[in-house]
Amino acid sequence: FCGFGNVGQHSMRYLYRFGAKCIAVGETDGSIWNPDGIDPKELEDFKLQHGSILGFPKAKPYEGNILEADCDILIPAASEKQLTKSNAPRVKAKIFLERNINVIPALYLNAGGQYLDLFGVLFFFIVSVQESLERKFGKHGGTIPIVPKAEFQDRISGASEKHVVHSGLAYTMERSARQIMRTAMKYNLGLDLRTAAYVNAIEKVFKVYSEAGVTFT
Repeated sequence: FCGFGNVGQHSMRYLYRFGAKCIAVGETDGSIWNPDGIDPKELEDFKLQHGSILGFPKAKPYEGNILEADCDILIPAASEKQLTKSNAPRVKAKIFLERNINVIPALYLNAGGQYLDLFGVLFFFIVSVQESLERKFGKHGGTIPIVPKAEFQDRISGASEKHVVHSGLAYTMERSARQIMRTAMKYNLGLDLRTAAYVNAIEKVFKVYSEAGVTFT
């Protein structure tokens, strides 16, 4: 992991849960390494307490370029433009989040954050609509509650807000991943999932414009 912020930290946590072993983490002030694995929760607690990953007792300082570490999965989750034409040939990762390496498109990876932003907008919209209705009509008939129907309430009973958000995010990301892979197969793009992601996005825009009656020349 190159970066242990919002993206790197949560990516590491979920990959760890599914059996992956994180062997190296790098930040702007330095990198750490443990070939036996680094526990994301322990590292998170250490960073919160000390303000840095350096000095983490269960890993050693890593002096090399973490982008060139010998690993299966590389996740550059720090600043932009980390990979250049000079260091890209030395990347050893089998999955890179070109050289016959399976590149997970950034366009897809960043979609999770945008989806959660949408969740926030929808929640704010519901609250805003309720407040505007009550401001307009409440003085005549009291409060105007916006609540789910009993059938819907029964379906979501027992699920916390966190569970609802996580399940919605998982479903959306899995569906998007399948769409990208189908597009790659449809156009015979092989491992070029980045191009497949852009083709997928452009086709969606074209479909919306076409259905809206917008003509293309």
